[in-house]
Amino acid sequence: MSIERILLAPWIATPRSTRWWVATILVLLVAGDVLCRVFGHAARPWVFSALLLGIGNGLCWAVLIPNSVLLALDARQMGLPGIRRDVVWSLLLYAALTIGVPTLLQLPHGHVLGFGIVQVLVAAIGALYMLLPAYLGLALCLLPVLNSAISRLVVLPGPSDPRFVPWGAAASLLLVLAVAWRLHQLLRGGDVPRSGLRAPNLINLRRSLSMSRADPSTGAAALRARPGWLFVRSTLRGVGPRAPMLSLRVALGGIYLPRTIISRAFESLLVALILTFYGWVVFGIAHFDATANHWLQYALSRRGLPLSSWVCALFCLALVSMATELLTLRWSRVNAELPLLALLPGLGRVGDIKHLLLRTAIQRPASRLGLLCAVGLLVAVHLHAGWSVELAVALLVLVCVSYLVAMALCIFGGRPLPGSGRALLLIGMLVLLSVSAWWPTLQHDWDGRVLPSLADALAAIWSALVLFLFWLGYRGWRGLQQRPHPFLPNG
Repeated sequence: MSIERILLAPWIATPRSTRWWVATILVLLVAGDVLCRVFGHAARPWVFSALLLGIGNGLCWAVLIPNSVLLALDARQMGLPGIRRDVVWSLLLYAALTIGVPTLLQLPHGHVLGFGIVQVLVAAIGALYMLLPAYLGLALCLLPVLNSAISRLVVLPGPSDPRFVPWGAAASLLLVLAVAWRLHQLLRGGDVPRSGLRAPNLINLRRSLSMSRADPSTGAAALRARPGWLFVRSTLRGVGPRAPMLSLRVALGGIYLPRTIISRAFESLLVALILTFYGWVVFGIAHFDATANHWLQYALSRRGLPLSSWVCALFCLALVSMATELLTLRWSRVNAELPLLALLPGLGRVGDIKHLLLRTAIQRPASRLGLLCAVGLLVAVHLHAGWSVELAVALLVLVCVSYLVAMALCIFGGRPLPGSGRALLLIGMLVLLSVSAWWPTLQHDWDGRVLPSLADALAAIWSALVLFLFWLGYRGWRGLQQRPHPFLPNG
């Protein structure tokens, strides 16, 4: 048994890009906890610290550490001895490092039991979700929806409630036993399904953030698993020499592909169902406003506006991320398909092709972001949320559009960011947008003496992000000007 092998087990089994963004988020969470302990003046600092570090524990035990189980499963199929033992010791060691060490560091500040119980609950829930089969994991996601109904029968105490320790200790024990039982079943059982609803979520959800390696819209496995009504039905009406931008959209595919009215209706219905589901989940978890009887009523209220803004930020980042990943995929393939786009009729000269390609890549996602911005501003004005919320909504859309422009210029100019760089940039943008969305709430919860310093730091970070995006865009523009033709692969 080697301590080095035990420590490296989950990191070896995790994709490289995932390691980078997990490590970055953990560093940011630990730094945030230290800054809040030094400069913050919250009423219950241990609760804030427990929740902040609980997010890190949930991330570790849902994304990083369970990957070592995959290592043991593969080793069992290949007949390699000793790896299962290293994986078991690795799980025990990381449980001590991620839960035991922060709990011991909480000793000088008190509330050790409550702090440790929060860490165990979050870590066990994350691990159990990844280890359970997909159909049970989906049922686990539906439990928060029943929160409001369960709370009428049994009042679940919060971390600051004195009753939380006995209740949380019992729940933690049950969850830890369930995780241990599932681990024993996977490590010592028979064949584990590798796909479908019977496979563990650990296998189904194991993905790398570097999505340029495969195209989910044209992959054979994804197409076989997709029901017929989800297939995109494109329309070629108007495509030709008189509409070169429309021709480029058809050639790029993905979110740029022109669709029929029926296909758009199915897409809108699917988005509405997803938003409704997550709205129920969020409303079941939060339920901050007792006067709100429906998740939509809560989302459009002043108390629910920060949460709605955060969800809008996630949606905007997902939109621009899909566009940039699709362009990265197209320009990373070294084959004859990309240069053939130069033969599309109606493109004209090389300089015109570059401007037309940029307009095609930016116009459609930017128009959707503009629509979201208009809706967000109307809701903020209607609720009299204040200029800070309206500025945050406008800044959200402007930054997402700037990210799209900068990434498109880098890709077309032959100087794209690597997958880990894009992941870190998106994580940083998500953190900034989240803080900006929750800024009105922080103004009421934090000490007034600390707020000016936090506001100055936030403004400085926003300025640094804008300058970095401007530098990326300028770097890509220089590369595009030096290229003899924009349809050259970057591979």
